[in-house]
Amino acid sequence: MKVGDIKKGLEPLLDDAFESEELLSKNRNSQFYRRVYIRSLFAYVEGSIWVMKQVCLKAKSIDGIQRKINISEYSILTEESYELKGNGDIKTGSKAINILDNIKFTFKTINKLFNGNLDFGVGSTNWEKLIIAKNVRNRITHPKNEKDMIISDDEILICEEVCSWFNILIHDCFNLFIESGNRIKKQ
Repeated sequence: MKVGDIKKGLEPLLDDAFESEELLSKNRNSQFYRRVYIRSLFAYVEGSIWVMKQVCLKAKSIDGIQRKINISEYSILTEESYELKGNGDIKTGSKAINILDNIKFTFKTINKLFNGNLDFGVGSTNWEKLIIAKNVRNRITHPKNEKDMIISDDEILICEEVCSWFNILIHDCFNLFIESGNRIKKQ
């Protein structure tokens, strides 16, 4: 898999996140732009995790052979579930994965497959902010009352900090992928 392939998967997500960030910067007090920003931030996060999983599935090892993953890892990387129909055929379904667990699994898998040491910050201040931001996102996408749609100044700042932290994490992933590719070329 080439860096350009990864970039293509991320580009629309980054464009949306960037545009919503620009709109928010010009309209800091707009609840609408705050909600748009948070929705596009989480589309970017979840979409990026999906793209990173595709890298894990497609990346070759130093000997040019597909990297080894077990069946359960494959199922989580593809976000698929399997069961048998009454006629004996296999039914493939979609697997919904909690975003926090998905991030942990994806970066652990990246570290394993690419001999990395990415610190995705579980238990850190950044991780705690991610949890807060996720809860805000859940609240505004599944509101139970009018107050659920209101995003405080502190909440939007936390979401912006989460975006910065996640950008660094994705940047570190790219560097790891490039280093791994360079090691393969040298072999």
